[in-house]
Amino acid sequence: MLRFFIILGNLGVPGLALLLGIIRPKGWLSWFFVLFVLIHSVARVWETFYTSKEKRRLEFHGDWPLVAVTSAYIILCFVIILEFFFMSRSPRFLNFLVGCILYGLAFRLRWWGMASLGKQWAIHAIGPKKIRKIRLIQLGPYKFIRHPIYLGIAIETISISIMPSCYLSLIFSITVCIPLIILRALLEERSSARRFGQLHQRYTEKIPMFLPVTKKTFLSFLRSIIANK
Repeated sequence: MLRFFIILGNLGVPGLALLLGIIRPKGWLSWFFVLFVLIHSVARVWETFYTSKEKRRLEFHGDWPLVAVTSAYIILCFVIILEFFFMSRSPRFLNFLVGCILYGLAFRLRWWGMASLGKQWAIHAIGPKKIRKIRLIQLGPYKFIRHPIYLGIAIETISISIMPSCYLSLIFSITVCIPLIILRALLEERSSARRFGQLHQRYTEKIPMFLPVTKKTFLSFLRSIIANK
């Protein structure tokens, strides 16, 4: 099943963008968009399925939230491509700029989280654990929020919709993709609570789930993302 997502991400998504770029050209803008889709698709598939430290990361053992989130993300990519080529509007510079900033922020946040997890970085949240030694990480972004990687993915779904001014895709991101990401985070928290007990409870009481609650902490969080430390 996960290999099917890899094929869709590496071939289906950029293939559709290339096909529509040929039959519904919008000048140089089309090819810039197609190039971005190609690079983004390959990079996201590699990051999602090949950077995990699990020994059998491509084996599926009932982690349906991973399937749900990945399916919604791929559908979002298809919707963005279709909206870009079939809607008459042109991307706005301000939207593109804001989207790029959010995209960069999401990238740094995800990789900061993955680097902080180190050998514990895994894509599977439900099912048998494929990493033996696991401890509750409270370093890096985990000093500020409990789910920096999921927050990064949520921000990215918004950014790739805003950049090409795809507003229908933005609605899909907010109403479908992000709720599924939140659901996956909640299910992962349930698993962590069983594993770490009181230690996890104290951590959740002290650290917010997605966003720092005070202005000072939020600004410190942003500075740390930029500095990546």
